Amino acid sequence: MPTTVVSFIGTGQKISPQDPRSGYRTTTYRFATRNGGEFLHQTSLFGIALLRFLHNASTPIDRWIVLGTSASLWSELNQVLPNPDEVIEQYCQIDDRVAARNVDVEALQSWQNTLNGHAAPLELRLCLTGEALDPQSQQQIARALFVNIPHNNDVVFDISHGFRHQPVISTFIVSLMRWTHRIRQVSFYSGVFEARQGDVTPVLELPICQDLVDATEAAAILDVTGNYEPVARCLDRNAELAWFLENTNQLGNARTQAQQLLTLATGTADVVDAQLAALLQVRLQWSNGASFADRVLQSADTAIERGDFFRAIILTYEAILIRAGQLLYPTADPLNHQTRQDAENVLFSRLAGDDRGLFRDLQHTRNACAHGTRSDRASVQQILRNPLDFRHLIQRAMDLFHRLQQLLGT
Repeated sequence: MPTTVVSFIGTGQKISPQDPRSGYRTTTYRFATRNGGEFLHQTSLFGIALLRFLHNASTPIDRWIVLGTSASLWSELNQVLPNPDEVIEQYCQIDDRVAARNVDVEALQSWQNTLNGHAAPLELRLCLTGEALDPQSQQQIARALFVNIPHNNDVVFDISHGFRHQPVISTFIVSLMRWTHRIRQVSFYSGVFEARQGDVTPVLELPICQDLVDATEAAAILDVTGNYEPVARCLDRNAELAWFLENTNQLGNARTQAQQLLTLATGTADVVDAQLAALLQVRLQWSNGASFADRVLQSADTAIERGDFFRAIILTYEAILIRAGQLLYPTADPLNHQTRQDAENVLFSRLAGDDRGLFRDLQHTRNACAHGTRSDRASVQQILRNPLDFRHLIQRAMDLFHRLQQLLGT
């Protein structure tokens, strides 16, 4: 997968501040490698060390986006070149502007062109975004990321330099870009200069950030749709079959699968996993007692709460038919087509007055949503014109569900 590296670049410290041509203070960054070893690189700019580390780890980097201010250490980006001396004249020009804290868009564009003339196959994108102390500058960070990060890339963030609030802003932006740009993997690295030992600065990788992004999306999918498969996946559990069986109304097998998941999703010491496991436990409680009709009604309630009118009307109608079948024909399969048809016919024969009209409205509204049919009932036409009336219909139908045993005399 192609990878984009994003760096926030701050201001540098000269070894000899009085000398305009003095080099910048360096340190040796120490990365932990996957095989238990370490990777060391000495530089004045952490982003350079990060690129070298990723290259050493065989990570294909095709773009480096650097965000900073008019005083940021733009000149030191020459270290990314195989031979920095090839651009010594342009380096001195941009370094003078860095020292004067007056790098502007034109100067930065010229420096970007110079670097890209020697950095291939790596492409640099240099973005003057400001300090992000005001909404306009914060918008510039968002614009720079939206414009310059390609779709379907992995993203690695270098959060060592710049102001501390800038990576916070970018974290929320890239959460949105998971959906606008199909960003799947996000990594964060920081060179912790304050924790250095001698001249060696440890590098902190933050894998929990990716775990939290995945967990957040899984929890949101569960909350909005009822689909618990992504949550189970975060817990290293395979719930595809369990969710498939429940979502296709295969009650008996779905219950067995759900109970197995309940047994597995316990006893974790990981804090994030413990929260997800708790959500999964609540979601699957129906398998330990509540009837399938109750579970369908719960799904309908969640759907209407989330504004999913289509699923709400379908599920509410189905829940009533399933419950009626269970009450009228206790030994029959309530999901059998004939059982459901018979239950529907009995309902129409036994319900009276407002309850009969309610059930007829529910049926016509359900048919309009599911099949695109046009009802000649004025009440249904009003329901389909106004979301408040639609919600009221669902609420009344749920009340009918809870009164079915009394109404059917069972």
